[in-house]
Amino acid sequence: MQFGRMLLSGLAAICLTIPDPARADIEGAYDHPQIERVAGSRIVYFNRTEFDRLTVPTGPLDGDEFESAEMLEGEILQLSYLFDNPDISTLQIKRNYITALESQGFEILYADSEGALSSGAGRNFYRDSGLFSRGARDCCRLATRASNRDLRYIAAQSADGTVLAGIAAFNERRDPGPAVEIAVVTAADMDTEMDHQPMTAGEMETGLIEEGRVAVQDILFEFDSARILPDSSDALETVAQLMSELRDIGLLVVGHTDNTGSYDYNLSLSMARAQAVVDYLTAEHGIAADRLQAAGAGMMAPISTNRTDQGRALNRRVELVEMAR
Repeated sequence: MQFGRMLLSGLAAICLTIPDPARADIEGAYDHPQIERVAGSRIVYFNRTEFDRLTVPTGPLDGDEFESAEMLEGEILQLSYLFDNPDISTLQIKRNYITALESQGFEILYADSEGALSSGAGRNFYRDSGLFSRGARDCCRLATRASNRDLRYIAAQSADGTVLAGIAAFNERRDPGPAVEIAVVTAADMDTEMDHQPMTAGEMETGLIEEGRVAVQDILFEFDSARILPDSSDALETVAQLMSELRDIGLLVVGHTDNTGSYDYNLSLSMARAQAVVDYLTAEHGIAADRLQAAGAGMMAPISTNRTDQGRALNRRVELVEMAR
C-alpha cells in the first residue's frame, strides 16, 4: 500500500514537470532581442513585417491628436503577452519594463497611465495609437470597466536611435491575468530587390498618353524628409529627357504617401517632396519652371493596400500628370 502511494506521488511529480502546451509561446514567436519580457508571461500573438514605418506616441492624446510622436522605418515586430497569474498588477509590469529597458540603455520617451493618457481611462489613446490594433483576437482586449482597466503605457528608444517601441500593459477583458502588447521597430533599409525596373522615357510617355498620368517610384527621399536621395538621379534624368523630347507638354508633379501618420502631416510632406522634384528638375536639368507645377495628395489616392509593407511602399510615390499649357 505504501509502495502504491509512493508510485502515485512520483507520477504526480512527473506530471507537474511536463510543460502545458497551452501555456507555451505560440509556434514561431520570439521576443525582440533588446526588449526582455516580464517573467510569467507567454506570447499569444506574433507578427513580423519586414519593412514599414511605425509611429509611436510620446505624449497624451489631446482631442484627436497626440501631443507628440516619434517615427522610424525598419523591421516591425508586434507581440501580445498574457500573464496567467491574476495577482500581477499592471503597475508591476510597467516598472519591470522600465527597469529592463533602462538597463539596456533605452531612453524612456514617455510613460503614463489611464486618464493621463486620454479620456476613457486611456481607451482612446490605446485605440487611436494604431500600435495594438492587430493583437490576438481571442485575447488582449481592454477590460470593459474603466475602473478595472489599469492601462499603462511606455514609449522608449534605444540610445543609438535604431530601436523604437510602444508598450501597453492592461487588465484583459476575459482572462484573469493582465496582458501586454508591444510594437517595436528596428531601423533598416528597405530591400532594394523589391524595386521594379526603372522606367524609360518612352514608357513614361506611353503612360501619359494612355492614362494621363504615370507613377515614378524610383524617386526616393530620406525618411521623414523632402530631401531627395542620390539613387533618384537616374529617374529624374529620365523625366528631364522626356520633357526635352516633348517640348510642348507641362507636368503636374504630385507627391503621394501611405496612410501612416496624420492626414495633415502626410499632405504637407507630399507637397514638400513634389516641390523638391520640381526644384531639382529646374536647377539640375534646366527645365523651364513654367512647365512644372508641384502638388501634394498625401494619402488620398493609394494604388495599393495600406495593410502590407509592399502596398505602402507602392503608395509612397511621385506621379506625373500631363498639364495643359
